Amino acid sequence: MHMVINNAAKKDPYGIDVLFMYMANMAWNSSMNVGGTLDALTATDDNGDYVIPKIIYSDAYYSETVPFADLILPDTTYLERWDCISLLDRPISEPELVADGIRQPVVPPDRNVRGFQEVMIDLGARLNLPGFVNDDGTPKFPGGYPDYIVNHERKPGIGPLAGWRGENGDQSCVGAPNPDQLQKYIDNGAFFGEHMDPSHAYFRHANRGYLDWGIEKGIRMSPDPTIFQLYSEPMQKFRLAARGHGDRQPPERAKQRIEDHFDPLPFWYPPLEEQLVKGFPLHAITQRPMHMYHSWGSQNAWLRQITAANRLYVHTSVGEKIGVQDDDWVWLASHLGRVKCQVRLMDGVNPHTVWTWNAIGKRRGAWGLSDDAPESNEGFLLNHLISELLPKGGGGYRYSNSDPLTGQAAWFDLRVAIEKADTAGTEPLFEPLGHASQPASPDKIAFGAEWKEPAK
Repeated sequence: MHMVINNAAKKDPYGIDVLFMYMANMAWNSSMNVGGTLDALTATDDNGDYVIPKIIYSDAYYSETVPFADLILPDTTYLERWDCISLLDRPISEPELVADGIRQPVVPPDRNVRGFQEVMIDLGARLNLPGFVNDDGTPKFPGGYPDYIVNHERKPGIGPLAGWRGENGDQSCVGAPNPDQLQKYIDNGAFFGEHMDPSHAYFRHANRGYLDWGIEKGIRMSPDPTIFQLYSEPMQKFRLAARGHGDRQPPERAKQRIEDHFDPLPFWYPPLEEQLVKGFPLHAITQRPMHMYHSWGSQNAWLRQITAANRLYVHTSVGEKIGVQDDDWVWLASHLGRVKCQVRLMDGVNPHTVWTWNAIGKRRGAWGLSDDAPESNEGFLLNHLISELLPKGGGGYRYSNSDPLTGQAAWFDLRVAIEKADTAGTEPLFEPLGHASQPASPDKIAFGAEWKEPAK
């Protein structure tokens, strides 16, 4: 995901007509190299046309990404919509039980807005997409997302929710849709759980009882044991291809990378950025705080009371070395750039590591916050220091800053240097966005296709 905007602006491997994003806030805290990402979102060609011609974005809030959109689909908050925490996608199951849950609307929307899922189902039917219309062309889920949650089946008997399936609600995990399923969840406090037999608890990769039970409940695809391979033959096939074997050959520039990393046996190597840059002695980590992540993108008053500004947490010995105390300002630099932020000293962190919360620092003008809000005057992002591309390696090619095998973004591979700052105030400090209700000027109207990113 972190490479989509960069690749679209470079037309790598091809140009696109529309970029469609949902509540990812890719113009701010979900992107590496924020400044570079903003440049990519507003890049123009030789004719003055945007390289990314149109952007569609859905969000429940006036986030930093909203002003870049040509079409905005206003979403509901998690308090205003239906959701399911499904076995089909990151469930809440525990080691001893299969479990899932729902969110239900607890406050009615007070504005002209629909949940993103509702809009997607509506668009699916209007576009006559398979799975969203019946054979006669009528919408398959006329009741919207609640209708979909109850009646969609990934395959016969298996749907988004595992509890109270079957026409009478007396089956679990596998069973026909139950029209009263959502009410059953509401009556049970929004959760469903089914404990496993104690005999299924151990050696599940080869526990015959568990494997058969998993097939019965639809949570396994095969009754065969899952054998963990210490030696991976598929990895060795990639490596052999890099050595010239077979009729499928990787690009020449990738052969050494494959040779180095597609080892059939587990091994450790230093992070790729660390191998390419020197002079940055500390590791830096940023992570979304739990109370923000599970209220995805929310900017509630009670969340602001918990964390309205973030600090850079450094080991006491590091603070003593550079001569700072709690709430002093420091510069934190990487090979990409630097940020200025306030520190908190602590003993419960590795002396070679600094860390902070992500998504607390906001851009002025966003989220309906006042210009003097602590989020944009004290809060900050480490994202400004993390490059989406690795420094140039052999041959001058810049690879994605990602794991070579999975493509997972290397958020935690950042190396930094720290020094005391002479002045207060967070940096970089971007020009304020035009407020949603009161755009700064006609050339900064947030909802126009011709809106341009202000100068940094």
